[in-house]
Amino acid sequence: MAEENVVQGLADDARVLVANREWALALAALTALHPADLADLVLELDDEGQRELLDRLPTDISAQLFAYAQDDDELRELIRGVGFADLAAVLEEAEDDVAADVIQQLEPSEQQETLAALDRGDEVAELLQYNEETAGGLMTRGFVALPEETTVQEAIAYLRVVQPAAERAYYVYVLDDEERLTGVVSIRDLIVSAPGTRLDEITQRDFHAVTTGTDQEAAARILQRYNLMALPVVDHEGHLQGVMSADDLIDVLEEEATEDMYRMVGLTEDGEKVFSPVGQSVRRRLPWMLVNVITALVASLTVSLFDATLARATVLAAFMPMVAGQGGNAGTQTATIAVRSMALGDLHVSDLFRAVRKESLVGIANGAAIGVVGGLVSFAWERNTALSLVLGAALFLNIVAATLGGVLIPLGLKSIKVDPALAANIFVTTITDVMGFLFFLGLASLAIDQIA
Repeated sequence: MAEENVVQGLADDARVLVANREWALALAALTALHPADLADLVLELDDEGQRELLDRLPTDISAQLFAYAQDDDELRELIRGVGFADLAAVLEEAEDDVAADVIQQLEPSEQQETLAALDRGDEVAELLQYNEETAGGLMTRGFVALPEETTVQEAIAYLRVVQPAAERAYYVYVLDDEERLTGVVSIRDLIVSAPGTRLDEITQRDFHAVTTGTDQEAAARILQRYNLMALPVVDHEGHLQGVMSADDLIDVLEEEATEDMYRMVGLTEDGEKVFSPVGQSVRRRLPWMLVNVITALVASLTVSLFDATLARATVLAAFMPMVAGQGGNAGTQTATIAVRSMALGDLHVSDLFRAVRKESLVGIANGAAIGVVGGLVSFAWERNTALSLVLGAALFLNIVAATLGGVLIPLGLKSIKVDPALAANIFVTTITDVMGFLFFLGLASLAIDQIA
């Protein structure tokens, strides 16, 4: 906590110095900040302040800021602050994957010009060929790979010469005569082994790797499951192409979780912040609200079928929200768990029958409990046995239906290649409302003489 307060105090001092344009003192304070904190501070400034500050920051520090941008909007903001004329010089100090992410934000003509100005433009251009949501699009070339016959002494001497970045120096990757990846050697094993030991004698051959086309979320799950610090990326012939680090894949898991959260409520995957422009927020939210209007009309039409029943027993209207609300809660709970399980790779379309069996039991148990409670509440309120039985039965049936819908709808959407996170809740809510009203008002119609 004390360290956090010191950092916050330093950042606050830097803000004051930047605001007063006391650049010499400001730069001394700013360069002491972690790049993540510095990036936040820079992005708080207006356009003019950003340009003035970034013009004065060393290029290696400016390059680090791009690695801590949270999204494409922040990347573009930093690009404007650096200025296109100086962008190539700054990107020379950035890692290949970061440089590729930045260049993707430029116009095609600007991309070509920037790549041509980079000393390692060809390497960065290769990364641009891959989809940005695949392992190839996320990997970096910052790895150490050596032939199998290399000795421990030679490997350590090589590491001292190339001095790989601390955040990348987890493993030495071992290649065969055809430069295919055969295994990895941890830095720890390298240090404790005898100098004359060959790498192929201490190589871990039971390693995990992904191909360049592997989805970034699948790669992140592998790294998380096996507690790896880095994950090698190979082509289809096994040649090492790059490495994905733990910090990159942690970002992927956060992005995917955020994307699923937004999609569950019908927002676009690029997300929305609290203080996004009003027009932007309206454009993102309104389309799915209009879809909800249509689905709500279906529920309203269902209710209209029972006008005569409601006219004879208006008390039924008081309990309709309970039936629909409990069904909605049950369906949303199950759909959320199902969508999340599919995102983590724990639930597949092939698991349909097992999932339905499990959720049926959950729905029956929860429905019975809520049905009994709801029936007792209505009896205490109205002292009408028939109404209590109808309400309890409707709650039971709707919760069972909602729970089954919560697992069947996401799996069904997945089977037809529709993202379950984007559409599941809308359909689940519609079904729970429609079925709830059908069960409640339909049963009430059969027992209307005892209720009215």
